Amino acid sequence: MKRYLAAVVVLLVLVSSFGLYASTNGYLLNCFCARSFARGATVVAIPDNGSVLLANPAGLAFLPGRGVGLGLGVLIPKVKFENSVNPLTEANQKYYPMPFSGYVDPMHDSKWAWGVGMNVVGGMGADYQLNHDLFRDQEGQLVQQEYFSEFGYMKFGPGVAYKLKDNLSIGAGVQLYYGMLDFKMPFSLDPTTTLNGVADPSTGATFGQLFAMNPQLGGFGYSEVTAYAAMNDLTGFGLGANIGIYWEVNDKLSLGFAYTSPTTIKFSGEANMDMGFQLNDAFGRAVQGVLMQNPTMTPEQAQGAVMQMFAGMGIDLSKGAETSFSDMDADFDIPQKLALGIGYKPNSKLTFGLDIEWIDWKNAFDDFPLSFNGGDNDNINLMLNGDVTDGAFAYDFPLNWENSFVFKTGIDYKITEMTAVRAGFIHGQNPVPDNTVFAIFPAIVENHVTMGFGQRFGRYQFDFAYIHAFNNSQDAASTGHLVGLEYNGSVDQLSENLIMTTLAIGF
Repeated sequence: MKRYLAAVVVLLVLVSSFGLYASTNGYLLNCFCARSFARGATVVAIPDNGSVLLANPAGLAFLPGRGVGLGLGVLIPKVKFENSVNPLTEANQKYYPMPFSGYVDPMHDSKWAWGVGMNVVGGMGADYQLNHDLFRDQEGQLVQQEYFSEFGYMKFGPGVAYKLKDNLSIGAGVQLYYGMLDFKMPFSLDPTTTLNGVADPSTGATFGQLFAMNPQLGGFGYSEVTAYAAMNDLTGFGLGANIGIYWEVNDKLSLGFAYTSPTTIKFSGEANMDMGFQLNDAFGRAVQGVLMQNPTMTPEQAQGAVMQMFAGMGIDLSKGAETSFSDMDADFDIPQKLALGIGYKPNSKLTFGLDIEWIDWKNAFDDFPLSFNGGDNDNINLMLNGDVTDGAFAYDFPLNWENSFVFKTGIDYKITEMTAVRAGFIHGQNPVPDNTVFAIFPAIVENHVTMGFGQRFGRYQFDFAYIHAFNNSQDAASTGHLVGLEYNGSVDQLSENLIMTTLAIGF
């Protein structure tokens, strides 16, 4: 027993070092055990392995025996992006490990059962070198920027089940969530709602109004301002719970119901933003405006006039436009889920499974609240808040995801008492709307095929699964994209391959 528990602890320590965990519906992993995943990730009404602990804890009471399960999955996504300044570009290939473990005890001499487990729940990521129309060198050539994301989270916790009758049980569990988050990309904002510092005390015009104002009226004419943002090594915790019911209607039919509570992972860390390209572009526009109004001026004289104009607004160009935020917070919501499962065994060799899930993305992913504090650049602080000492601002990153249903179905066929083959199909509705889909968070796949096998060796059970998520392409809105103008009319593509293995040891 001590050896098994030690193995679980070691695996939990290892998981904290991984950078990302990916998924196949939204950012949620459909399943985390090879046996269940191979048959279409059906588990809610088929309690034949320890993954039921975090899917439907009521099934713990009907497991065949005590055991520990260890496993590892590797997800291999293929991500592509295209827009007006980028041809169809494939992101750098990444391989994302997904370990999991658990211990379960159905306590057959009691009405109680219990277990404890850890699994990777989900995540997403991409790594590109892409062009953005703002980021150009002095000759006007595009300068590629890194578009990068790594997000993932796991949950760990105990669960219990209680047999109300010989064929009916209820269960509940509590889980601690741990997540990691990194983002690097051009970050675009509405100037009129972000740059609130006063640029012209005589009129009360803010920097945001100056940046948005028509150039013929003395402004820069921007509908958005863009900084290159790097949100580094954010980590956070959350707490959630799940409950379930399992009912063996007869020796052929079983039903399961499970509910998973919503959770918020509160991330914290540091961030950096660089508005250098934006300020350089604004400086160039101002110089052109001065030259148009004063044709006799030389370019050098126009540049000097613009420098005086910026100085009059309190901007010290020698300090640049890069700022570091010593404290960044982000509230990342995990959606609540409802799941209904049906298991059917027409004979001792064949099992059919069907799970239907409803995922409440609408409430969880309406927006992504971000809070930046401790900015150290006087220029940025002044433009944001009118005070060089106040380096803080908040922003609700728009997402507007929609609720979705996921349909999972599969079969499990025993060739012999020791060997089984499995196959399944999963369809999950894409929750991402056209006006918020963007390059580094393209969680848009819908259809998956699954297959695998299981082999028993005495008290050891080895299971293998292969899952393929078919390529899905999504065209972003042609106008009015909420994340940034660069995504108007863009195209995202995503497909995935997942290999998963599980070793269960009974005792």
